[in-house]
Amino acid sequence: MPRLVHFEVKDLPQLCVVGKAIQVPKEMESNPIPALWHQCFNDGTFATLETLREYHVAEDYVGWIGDWGEESFTYICGMLMKPEVPVPEGFEGRILPAGRAAVAWIKGQEAEVLFAAHTVTMEALLGKGYEYDQAAGWSMELYNCPRYTEPDANGELILDYYIPVK
Repeated sequence: MPRLVHFEVKDLPQLCVVGKAIQVPKEMESNPIPALWHQCFNDGTFATLETLREYHVAEDYVGWIGDWGEESFTYICGMLMKPEVPVPEGFEGRILPAGRAAVAWIKGQEAEVLFAAHTVTMEALLGKGYEYDQAAGWSMELYNCPRYTEPDANGELILDYYIPVK
């Protein structure tokens, strides 16, 4: 069962998430996001992003969720960069204004953690008296190395999940 193992509210500087994007229908028969990750690991997406080292905010990969519409949202598989990063051709970038974000570490089996991260983080931030900043219009999975990439003896890992707060 996924569980919260760390929670904090951080002031984030202005950031840019850069990567490959897809539109994800809210009503879907199958989830296209795992295929995007597979594509990005195999088509040189991360190799290209890693050449932009002088713009990196962190070495971790992120899954950014935003641009919510009535029928779909955007999912960007990429990395966090400084806002002045030149976005490579064929990639997309989204500027995240400076602001506060709830950061939760959710521990459990991979499939459970990915499914529960948003709900667990929302429950924690509301339970601690914070208010979700819906106008910011995004949330983000951060795949920290080694928390996410090296499961413990029980096969559990930790996903970092970010949600903007007022």
